[in-house]
Amino acid sequence: MVTLICHDLRLPLTAVLANAEFLTQSGITEKEKNEFYQEIRWSIERMDSLVTSLFEYSKDRDTFRPDVRDIVDTIERAIRMTRVRQEFRLISIKHHHRGLALGWFDSNRLERAVANLVLNACEAVSPDLGLIVITTTGNQACLQIGVWDNGLGIPQEIQESVFQPFVSYGKPEGSGLGLAIVKKIVEDHGGEIYVDGRGGTGTLFKITIPFAVPLVPIPHVSAAPIHNTRMEGGLACGVHTP
Repeated sequence: MVTLICHDLRLPLTAVLANAEFLTQSGITEKEKNEFYQEIRWSIERMDSLVTSLFEYSKDRDTFRPDVRDIVDTIERAIRMTRVRQEFRLISIKHHHRGLALGWFDSNRLERAVANLVLNACEAVSPDLGLIVITTTGNQACLQIGVWDNGLGIPQEIQESVFQPFVSYGKPEGSGLGLAIVKKIVEDHGGEIYVDGRGGTGTLFKITIPFAVPLVPIPHVSAAPIHNTRMEGGLACGVHTP
């Protein structure tokens, strides 16, 4: 758990450092200063949340905190956290949403999961011609998230093992923990994630999690999924729901 938290702390730490350096530049406008400050504040809040998770885990009550959240806002925060890195500035990152935006999920954790996928995609594509497309589709039953990039793709023979800890491809200095973290977060939501290698170009990760708002909201729910299959709005949701 400590290793996973340390891995996730690096992204917001990088964002704080980058934006702090931007603030020292001469000639920036007041609006730009405020934007850099907000990015620093969001990154510090993310680190605080991670440290809080570690503290709770040490007391054997690692819970996740679902609530009624806007998935569009969550995805945009994940994109901002990744785009702040100088080497990714020229990569095109697009987000397309369809259907319901408000649903029941842990915004902080899902942001971490998407940020990890986008970070991996940024490292897999060309720094000048890279393209990453995030799609989200929500209805009363499910939320589907797709993260696609135009990189070289993941070899078919290791697609089944990429979510295992310490499995890394194409990154000599990679820890192999990023996708393991993503899988854990998705499963804590009672969802599923897999690599769709049928497209022939790039890499596509697909996530499906329950999205329905419970009739009696519970602010703090232990991550213990119960199997449930739903069909609403024409979209089947055969996943685990908390």
